[in-house]
Amino acid sequence: MSPLSDLKGFSVPFSPHGSAQIVGDLPWDFGVDLFAIHYRTDPDEVRKLIPEPLEPSTEEPGGGYVWFGDWQGIWGGWHDMLAINPERVQYQECLLGVRCSYKGKEGVRVVYIWVDKDFSMQRGWFMGFPKKIGRVHLGSSNRHLHELNPALRHIGVGPGMRYTSICEAHGERLVTGTIELRKRITPDDLPKPFATDLYHTIHFPNIDIESREKPLVHRLVQTVSSNHKFGEIWSCDAELVFHESRVEEHYAIRPREITGAYLIPVGFTIEGTNLIHTY
Repeated sequence: MSPLSDLKGFSVPFSPHGSAQIVGDLPWDFGVDLFAIHYRTDPDEVRKLIPEPLEPSTEEPGGGYVWFGDWQGIWGGWHDMLAINPERVQYQECLLGVRCSYKGKEGVRVVYIWVDKDFSMQRGWFMGFPKKIGRVHLGSSNRHLHELNPALRHIGVGPGMRYTSICEAHGERLVTGTIELRKRITPDDLPKPFATDLYHTIHFPNIDIESREKPLVHRLVQTVSSNHKFGEIWSCDAELVFHESRVEEHYAIRPREITGAYLIPVGFTIEGTNLIHTY
């Protein structure tokens, strides 16, 4: 229930029935097909993106990763949305993350991220993901059709199959990644930490005329997730290119060396966040 008389909604816009809201209530359940490339970059550039009290990773201070994702996300109470309006649960995304640590515990932090739907951008802001609108083109989408396609069925989803993904925004190409499937692996073979300790900054500025100096919200949080389930995971060879931009600053953490690449179908639930630090 919103604080606005009889209007309803977890988020704006509040409305008489609550269905107009841009994002619905927790829990948020996800299934995603991840096209992931992990790499090393300049540790000094990573350090510039890690606010106190976070610290650089002690294990891999220049560790970074790019995840292209083909997502399905459903919020609490709307499990039938695929039958109502699938546009509100399906989206594609590209994120750039770096390794970090908090009080000696290794974690990761998403520093740049682009997504193609408004509800995903707004939901991300609630969790501290710095999401912006962009476009993602995933060569690995609809892999279940490859064994039916006469041009692809000789390989299917198997060793030697190659996919490219591209992220673009505001008329610029930003990131291009290519993977080639090598072998099946298990979740235990994935790099640690694998998005289990995410540290993000929730920030909402204050535009009040009389008190603009202090933001309305500025806090460091850790994402709380559960119900993890993996599909068929592949280890891959990869190529990764960051393209220079007149707008974005991601090129500073461009890859120096690829450390791993994976195709990862995974599902999980976001329960919410834990407050780590208030500034």
